[in-house]
Amino acid sequence: MRRQFIALGLVACSLPAPALRADRFELKDGGEISGEALERNEAGNYLIRTSDGAEISLTRQSIQRIVQQDADSAEYQKRSRAIQDTPAAHRELAEWCRTKKMLADADHHLARAAELDPNDEASRRSLGFQRVGNRWLTADQLMTERGMVFFDGKYRTKQDVAVRERNKGQDSVNVDWFLTLRKWRGFMDNRREDRVREGEAQIMAISDPQAAPAIIRVMKDEPEDAVFEMLLRVLSQLDHPAALQQLVAYTLDPDTEPEIRAQCRDYLSRWPRPVPIVPYVDALKSKDNKVVNLAGVALGHLNDPAALSPLIDALVTTHKVVEGSAEAPGGAQKFSVGPGGGLSMGGDAPKVYNVDFNNERVLQALLKLSGNQKFEYDKPAWRAWYVDMQMRQHVNARRDQ
Repeated sequence: MRRQFIALGLVACSLPAPALRADRFELKDGGEISGEALERNEAGNYLIRTSDGAEISLTRQSIQRIVQQDADSAEYQKRSRAIQDTPAAHRELAEWCRTKKMLADADHHLARAAELDPNDEASRRSLGFQRVGNRWLTADQLMTERGMVFFDGKYRTKQDVAVRERNKGQDSVNVDWFLTLRKWRGFMDNRREDRVREGEAQIMAISDPQAAPAIIRVMKDEPEDAVFEMLLRVLSQLDHPAALQQLVAYTLDPDTEPEIRAQCRDYLSRWPRPVPIVPYVDALKSKDNKVVNLAGVALGHLNDPAALSPLIDALVTTHKVVEGSAEAPGGAQKFSVGPGGGLSMGGDAPKVYNVDFNNERVLQALLKLSGNQKFEYDKPAWRAWYVDMQMRQHVNARRDQ
């Protein structure tokens, strides 16, 4: 046992002594002293050794509070008190602070160095300043001069901030309208007839365009056809981008009931301003041939001459069709392609074909917009007619000038 005790003692003695911790004693008279507490007597008075070796006695009544400090903090206090007020000295202490991960203190001394020496480029760049002409600007100052505004955690243009603020307001409006609509929709499931009529009347009376997103949200989960059609009718009367977008989406959806698609086309024909044809022109390029023809129906209904050229391009379109599926038209010209686009080599996998589709609904739209030109599915003939028509319109326009 004695040998073990001696061995442990040797190990303990061989370990380096821990760094002494210097505490900060804040005094009631406003002063402070940093040092190591050597002892505390029964009365609560302290004997302190300061960093320069002096021993000081402090009564318990004179001490406001004691702030514990580690060795690095104590060393910083010692260095900062002894520092010469020169740019070089502050840069040196700032570098020491950085090695000790005391970044706030490092920035303090870099700022003082830059204050003492306005041409101290290294200190200013370390603080995040950028040189703009003859001035040094912080990142915040630079962004402000560029007209940027700090919003939601980052700098943004004033236009972006305006949009985001408007969207935040819109989100709040959407939630309010959704809760109100859900309440009125709940009235319609009530056993009391007067409640049902009240719910219907409240919904039918909606005229605020800002209600459109909430109506669309309610429609997505509406199980009853009659209520869905009522909501659709209300939606069609609200001049809001979301309402227009949803009506267009219904006209292009093969899974939507044909009667609903037709009703949406009718609503769009009465829209208070011209309906953009871009979504329908894009749909003419769809991989789904049903969507291509639905776009043709809608474009014919809108009767916009700007759709002529895209309709000509979509008269005949090529789509991949699985052998034996209902999509493959009889007698169509086709050749086999594998699932990855390469030629099929046989086997048990179903064959996939590239099939050229003559799009009847696209042709009907062309006939309507062209004044019933008889070129059938001859795309070159349609294109020649279209170019000739444009040339004649150009000549007539110049003649009228």
